[in-house]
Parts: sequence; C-alpha cells; structure tokens
Amino acid sequence: MRLDQCHKHDHPIRTPVRAPRSTTEGTAMTQMIPGTIITAAGNGQNGFEADGVPATSTKIGTPWGVTVDEAGNVYVCEFSTHRVRKVTPDGKITTIAGTGTEGYSGDGERATAAKLSGPHGTVIDKAGNIYIADRKNDRIRKVAPDGTITTVAGAGPRGYSGDGGPASAAKLNLPQSLALDDAGNLYIADLGNHRIRKVAPDGKITTVAGTGTGGYSGDGGPAFAAQLNNPTGVTVGKDGNLYIADCSNHRVRKVTPDGTISTVAGNGTKGYSGDGVPATTTTLSDPYFVDMDGARNLYIADQDNHRVRKVAPDGIITTMAGDGVAGAAVDSAPAMNTHLYSPIVVAVAPSGDLYIGDVGSYYVYKVVGASAVVPPAPPVADLYGKYVLPVTAPRGQQFELGATVHNRGPAIASGEDITVVLTLADGLESAQHSNGRRLTRTFTGTDLAPHSASLDGVFRVRATDDATPGVYESTLEIQYGGDLNLKDNTAVLPITVVVPEPIDGEHALIVFQDNLPKAAPGQSARFHLRFLAPVGQPVNPGDLDQRLSAPTGFVFTGRPTYTYPNTALGAITGELKHDIRDDGRTLVIRHNPHLNTTDTDNAPLLYAIDLQAVHDAVPGVVSDGSASIGQRPPVQIRAEVTGTTVQASLRITQTKLAEAHVTPGKQHAYPVSLALTNTGHHSTGAQDLVFTAPEGLWFSEDRLMMAKDGHKGEVELTAERSDGNRTLTTRNATALNLDPGQSAYVYPEMEVETNAQPGAVRVGIQIGNPPFVTGHATVTIDA
Repeated sequence: MRLDQCHKHDHPIRTPVRAPRSTTEGTAMTQMIPGTIITAAGNGQNGFEADGVPATSTKIGTPWGVTVDEAGNVYVCEFSTHRVRKVTPDGKITTIAGTGTEGYSGDGERATAAKLSGPHGTVIDKAGNIYIADRKNDRIRKVAPDGTITTVAGAGPRGYSGDGGPASAAKLNLPQSLALDDAGNLYIADLGNHRIRKVAPDGKITTVAGTGTGGYSGDGGPAFAAQLNNPTGVTVGKDGNLYIADCSNHRVRKVTPDGTISTVAGNGTKGYSGDGVPATTTTLSDPYFVDMDGARNLYIADQDNHRVRKVAPDGIITTMAGDGVAGAAVDSAPAMNTHLYSPIVVAVAPSGDLYIGDVGSYYVYKVVGASAVVPPAPPVADLYGKYVLPVTAPRGQQFELGATVHNRGPAIASGEDITVVLTLADGLESAQHSNGRRLTRTFTGTDLAPHSASLDGVFRVRATDDATPGVYESTLEIQYGGDLNLKDNTAVLPITVVVPEPIDGEHALIVFQDNLPKAAPGQSARFHLRFLAPVGQPVNPGDLDQRLSAPTGFVFTGRPTYTYPNTALGAITGELKHDIRDDGRTLVIRHNPHLNTTDTDNAPLLYAIDLQAVHDAVPGVVSDGSASIGQRPPVQIRAEVTGTTVQASLRITQTKLAEAHVTPGKQHAYPVSLALTNTGHHSTGAQDLVFTAPEGLWFSEDRLMMAKDGHKGEVELTAERSDGNRTLTTRNATALNLDPGQSAYVYPEMEVETNAQPGAVRVGIQIGNPPFVTGHATVTIDA
C-alpha cells in the first residue's frame, strides 16, 4: 500500500457524469424516507464560486472533512480551495476560515483573513470552538465563536516531537482528522507519524496509539505499543471507545478507555466482501474516516470500494450507501442502490442523518435517518450490472453498449444460467452481426465467483446512417435461470445520437500504439498509446470510458499513467483512473484525453500501460488486442511473446559529492544525488525504487525528485515513507523507464537528527522487485 493511496489530495480526481436529478416534486416526496440520499452541498465541480448562495448550486473544493453541530450547521473542509465553509440549515453556504490562498498566516485575526493549506478535518467542542486539521501546515487551528483563529497544536516543520510538553511546540506530520471526548481531550490522526496523538485540556500532547513505525501489530495489548499504518480517521464513539481508520492496514481499530487496542472491522486484505457477516472477517479497501451514531452503529468510509459500511453493535457489517460503482449519486434514491465515488468522510449529525464527503464527485451527500435504517440481509448470490454506455454517439460511428455482470453475493453463480439480452432501439444496430436488434450473450462453462468476478455483457453497436438526431433508448436484461436474488436486472440505456459530431470530440484525436512491447512468459513489458491532434486544434472531449482488450497471451498489470512530455512546465504525468477486469484481460480507463487547451497539455499525450505475458504464452507477435476510446473505432494493440527473459541493466553512480556533507539538525537537505544509467540493450521499464537511510538521517517528504536526460525540468515521484521515515519507496515508477544509454538523476529530501553522530554514513538504494541492482551513496555528517 502506498501512502498516497490513503491521501490522494495532490492528484485531482476527474468528475464523473452525474446521473439525472429527480424533479423537485419527487425530491420533496421522498427525501424524508430513512435511507434516502440527497445532495447537501456541491454542484459536481471542483473549485470556489460564491458565498451566500444555495450550497447545492455552487462549486465546492474536494470535501475532505465534514462535521455537523447541534444546530444542524454542516462544516466542510475544502482541501483544494484551502477553506472551511459552513452550510446552514436553510441551505446557504459561507466561508468561515481561509482566504482561498494556500499558506500559513492569520493567528490572532479573523479566520476568514487567515491562510490555510489543505484543511482536512474538523471537530466542534461544547463551547462552539471549531478545530481544523490544517494538514499541509502540520498544525491544528482553532476558530473561536467570535471568529478569531489560533494554533493549538503543531509548531512546524513536519516531523515528530513534543510528547509530554505543550502541543503548540510539538511537531505533527500530516494531521488528517480530529475527535473530541466528553472530557475535552482532542485526538489527532497523525498520519505521517503512524500515531494517534491526544491534546489534554491543559494543552499537553501525548501519544495514545502507534509506535511511529508503519505496520500492523499489537492487538490485545496497549495501544501505544501497537503498530498503525497511515491512520487517517479517528472518532470517539458513544460507547466511550476510540475508533481508528487504519487505512493502509485495511482495518478499523478500537482503543478502549483502559488503552487496549483491537480490530473491529477488516481482516487486513484489501477488497470488498462479507456483508451480513462479522465485520472482522470481511475485507475493506482503504477505510478513511469513521464515525458512530447514538445507537452505537459504526460507519466506515470504505473509500476504494465506493461504499459506506455500517457495523452494528453486534459486530455485523452491511453496506449503508453506495453500490460499488464509481459515480455520482442520484438524488432521492435509496443510498445503498446508487453510486458513490471515493467517499472519504462520514459524519453523523445529532439528528441521525449521515453526511458523506464524496471527493471523486465533489459532492457532500446526506443519507436521511441513517441511524434508523436496518439494511436488508444480503442474498446468497446477487447479480447486478455495471452499465457501459456513452453519453452521445455520432451517427455512423461504433460504440459499446451493455453491462458487465458482477456477483456481489457470497456464493458462486453458474455462468451457464446467465444470459445478457440487449434489445436495441430502432435506429441502432449491431456493428458485428446481422442478427436484428435483439443481441444476446451467454456464458456456458464459466462460473461467476463471489464478490468480485465479472462477465462481459458489452456489445459493439452503431447508429444507422439514416438515424435522426435524438435520444435512443435500448433495453438491457440480465437473465438468470437459477435460484438467485437478481437485483437491477433490467435497465433502459439512453444514447443521444448527434449529427455531426462536435469538432472537439474524441474523433478529432489521432490515436496509435507507439511501440511493440516484448515480454517472455511470466515477464512484463510496457507499451504507449500516443494521442495527437491536428496542429493547433484544441481537443477536449471530457471524461471518456476507454476499454482496452489485451492481446492473446497477455494480461494487464500495474497502474497505467499519462504523460504530457512537451509542456511549458516540462513533463506532466499522473495516474489514470482505471479498473482491471476479467482476470486482467480487460482494462477500463476513465480519463479526459484533452490536448492543446492550456499550456500544460500540449500534444502529444502518452498513456503508459503494462502488459504481462502469461506463463503458457506462445512465442510470437499477436495483434488481436484493441483500445476503444469513447466512440472512436478501436485501435489495434500488438505485443510480442519472446522466448527468453529480457533482464534490465542499470549502473548507479553518486554525483554532486560536494553536497554530500550535512550538519546535525539540518532540514530540507538533498545530500544524496544518484545517476541511474541504462547500460543494457533494452528499456528498463517501470521499476520500484527503495532508499534506506542510516542512523542520524531520515526522509522528510513522501516524494522523490528526479531529472532525466532529454526532458526539461524536474519530475516529482510519489513515494511512501516507512520504518520511522528511514525507508522511502516508489512503486512502479513510469519515469524510471530508461532507454539504452539514457540516465536519470534521483535525489530525496532528507533531514539530519540533532543528535546525529559525526562521521561517514551510507544511504542505500535498490531498484526492481525483486531487486536487480543495488548501490549506495556516502554522506558525511560534519561535527
């Protein structure tokens, strides 16, 4: 688990297309039914527009913290706009802290004139003071009832210190969320320190859970001797226990008043399973925030499962909101039957309503009367469809329409009893067969495993050449002949046929495979899809579902990335939102392949995608892979299975030796600079890279800086610190894919302990998983 998987703030999440809203009349009639989901704030766009307007009509920044006070005011931490905003019971939104400019300032002044940096969580005490986890400032701020802001914990810069002393002089490391108990103790999820800290009413800070080393251990013993791994959420339950969202351990932990820690949800395996069973036997996926209602139901923001889970007092877990499909919710729908998109925050109001901060869709949702809802027991087996359809389809162009069939129950469903039937609207036709408008697909000989497996019920379709512009509604049905609870088995799939296609749509793109990946059986290789546009023409089709099929003998692996290599700011890269399906044979990417719209997306655009040759792959070139970009005709994907393994070869050389001298207490230092040179005859491919620091030095940032031959400027690689910040790991780094003879230069930011002993020490490096090259850099700690 990478650290950035438990706080993805610095990488904007693309907004999904929102399903149509219900009418005002329908909302008024249904919003008071317990379990109904409605929008509390946001219009689905990231940013800031105005205060004093209805909260549902304006933009909000990524909602990383939500709190509700006794009067029903909802407080929202907007990470990306560096503000904290308040939504009053009448629905109006205002700013209560932050100017919108990132920074640290304003103590002793009005909070609206102060600068914040990535506010991440709030909590309100009995006196009306609002505490803010000012995450990137590594501080806790307090807004008094008169609107004045002060700092109550954290002195900066980022680090760990201060236990037993005043919290205002202590160091914090990415504080994520906050909680208060009845005695006025303030609890801080100190993520980067892998600890839960406590600030007593007298201002003294201590550690109540976590040793400071990321990991999992200690259940049944004292919490301060247990390991946590990126704790992101903390709450004090109505039962008096402290609950911790132990994000990278995929668990929720509990600390009793006597200080004993245990696990109350999650078995440590990342995934989704187990509704209707004891919560400790199920799987979670990056649980982020937690909260408890007055009936002692524990709510978990099960982030990467796109669900909110509910653990009843008897320990049984169910799904409270979200169907597991990433997307925006439908207003007035039952919460458990609609979409969520990376729900990060759960907050229970005194009324029993549940608020959800949904960072992927830029909404704050409210589930009405959540504490009174008793989720139905899950069936033994349960099929549902994840629908695949474009919003618009140009006449005469092919597109994909249908659903992938998933089993969310705990039993196997027999594929021979499953049939997908797609009845096309008049004006649409199959692009592959001349069998009329009723298309079917069966799955004889295939079993659908519990919880996660899927079957492909997607058809390639086109609008006929004489189809008139307008909406065409096709009907999809999932038929099952066994004894099964079949929910969501019929759907109407609306497609808007357009004539002509907008000039900035994806058909303006030129897309082709940029290289032929070669891999021996069991080995991986990387290929690029290159996106071009006519010279000077901006292309901005919006987020598209892009469906890739692997060539025979290959499966998709790793994390696909995008790069704009030729911008004014140098190479700009990031991870693509994606889903690997059908045992690796299908890759679905959700992204906007825009070009030439700003100075940061100049053509070309490159997708970097990893393929692995299966162990029984037959040597030779295969050409039956494809990439469907929205409604564009598929692009052929080719790959070659070779007969021998291609071994990467790198030489590690220390550079900038004059800078390899540091003094005790030095911060923001870059004493280690290493040149990595490809001395082989093949590209190295994406690689893992691990730095280890000796006693006296530690890594001070969750990143690694890099420069590369042939590229302008620096590249910032996401990394994860562990082992007390003495290990820094970058996973599957695309930027480390070096051509023969090419070099890259890497340099981590480090800090020197104040009591570091003088002398020469070694910083180690290893590359590859398993490692195929190791080396070190010598650093001298001066007296």
